[in-house]
Amino acid sequence: MSTRRRQWMWMLPAVVAAIGVASPAQAQQQPTAPATTTAAATPATAEVLAEARRAYGEGTEHFNAGRFAEALASFERAFALRANPVVLKPIAECHERLGHVPEAIAALERYLRELPTAADHAQLEARLATLRQRPARVSVSSTPDGAQIVVDGESRPQRTPADVDVPPGHHRISANLSGYRATEREVETSPGVPLSVGVTLEREGASGVTPVPPDGVTPPPPVTGRRVSSAVWVATAVAGAAAVAGTVFGIMALSDANDYETAPTQDLLDRGQRNALLSDVSFAASVLSAGVAVVVYFADRGRTESAATPAATSSARLQFTGTGVRVTF
Repeated sequence: MSTRRRQWMWMLPAVVAAIGVASPAQAQQQPTAPATTTAAATPATAEVLAEARRAYGEGTEHFNAGRFAEALASFERAFALRANPVVLKPIAECHERLGHVPEAIAALERYLRELPTAADHAQLEARLATLRQRPARVSVSSTPDGAQIVVDGESRPQRTPADVDVPPGHHRISANLSGYRATEREVETSPGVPLSVGVTLEREGASGVTPVPPDGVTPPPPVTGRRVSSAVWVATAVAGAAAVAGTVFGIMALSDANDYETAPTQDLLDRGQRNALLSDVSFAASVLSAGVAVVVYFADRGRTESAATPAATSSARLQFTGTGVRVTF
């Protein structure tokens, strides 16, 4: 059992008794006794005092068993029922064990404010000073990984992603990686409170300014994207529409054929033949338009690659006539 746990067990009878100091009966027996807390000016009922003692006892059992979250809840309930500052000490202890350093500091500061003449005042002041200097754990990450972590101008041995301990206060954290610009972040850390810092590194020379080549060296021509002629898109659209029409007429022709086998009539026969013919014509037009699109695309590509300037465009045109499709360049 740790030293602090033994201290809490030893203090239990005294604290439980202190919780009930200002019961109505005691207030009548000692009317001139000084009040130890602000809440003591308002006497609590016997039921409330009993519940406060029970909550404090449960908190002590949880604390000794290492269940600090449950112990904290019980101690806080006891304090809510009877605001005796002595209970603030185990509340602070639970907060510290749970990593709630700012809450532990607040509980101890309140204890010292409400009991300025407490026997353990100097001891708790020293403990407060230690808590106030508890470093914060900062998780530093970068894109890409592997950057050197620098805190306030001092290089740390860790490389991202990594955790570094930083004293409470204002700090400058940067990540340095060869070939990338150093990126810095300003952060404010609190005692014992974890913090995450992420940075995205930018490559050196990625400012958007075109580098000047050495004298006598001709820079390569700029790379430009190919522009697809509108004739390609038109022919492709016609091919797609014709394919859809051919599919529709083909389905209708098959339906007419099935109906004709069931109940043969001249009307069904004529309609089925007509739909079949329209389907064939539509598919033929689709194939023809697709071929035109391919021809125009490669003609434009050849013209673009052989043009002297990037602004050169294709002069291919697609014309629909009564007898077919004509492509001119």
